[in-house]
Amino acid sequence: MITTLPVVGALVLLREFLRAEFAFEGIIEFTEVAVVLSGGVFLLGFMLAGTMGDYKEAEKMPGEIVTGLETIEEVMVHVATVKQDDPTKHRRSILQVLDTIDRWLHKQATEAELHEALHRVTSTFTAIELGSHATRAFSIMTNVRRALLRVGVTSRTGFLATGYALLEVMIAICYLILILSTFKSALGEIVVVSFVGLIYTYMYRLIRDIDDPFDYDADGATGAAEVELFPLHEYRVRLEARIAADEVSTVDPPLRARGLVTRAAAPSGRYNGDPPS
Repeated sequence: MITTLPVVGALVLLREFLRAEFAFEGIIEFTEVAVVLSGGVFLLGFMLAGTMGDYKEAEKMPGEIVTGLETIEEVMVHVATVKQDDPTKHRRSILQVLDTIDRWLHKQATEAELHEALHRVTSTFTAIELGSHATRAFSIMTNVRRALLRVGVTSRTGFLATGYALLEVMIAICYLILILSTFKSALGEIVVVSFVGLIYTYMYRLIRDIDDPFDYDADGATGAAEVELFPLHEYRVRLEARIAADEVSTVDPPLRARGLVTRAAAPSGRYNGDPPS
């Protein structure tokens, strides 16, 4: 809104400048061309409905990705427990994938690096074969890949370039109509020009922002309407906490008995050791 108001102010100031410098009061009646503005509103609604459909679908993607990765983690840890193996290495492999996904979303990792990280995890599935567990892990990873590909396609594909072209021409025509129209009073002129200019400018920018719901860079979200990534961040916290707990559980029992290790720390991969009393 703050960055849209200068455009509205420029339209109003242009009208006042033309009146003050050239005594220009317009050449067409506003009531005669108001129907053109109504057609522009219809086109705005059409474009907004199309981009909102993709946006609502994109909101589900982070949750689906986390659900798949956390389920794969549980399957791998279960098999490791049955085989009396160390589950930490499996959790760390999932953590590496999660880190790559986060960097990929923030334009810090390439598509090739993302798929290589996924391949490294799937290459370990055959080693955890226990009944149908490997088959289940492959099936879940398929869903994760599908969700990630959907994220990539949604982010890189705009909604109907031909629709945007028509919308931009309509907005330019509406701006021209506001400049060339005559109004019955100066107050009515200011209200109509500012209100119509605000609606068209704001809605066009909103549609453009919604069109890429994963517009992130190294500094974070670049727009105001990006899909939140908190499911990925919250899962990372849970996963790091489990890794820290695994590391504490592998400490020599006599040390734990003497109080050298008492509790797991925050999910940073380390534990706090309290000195013996």
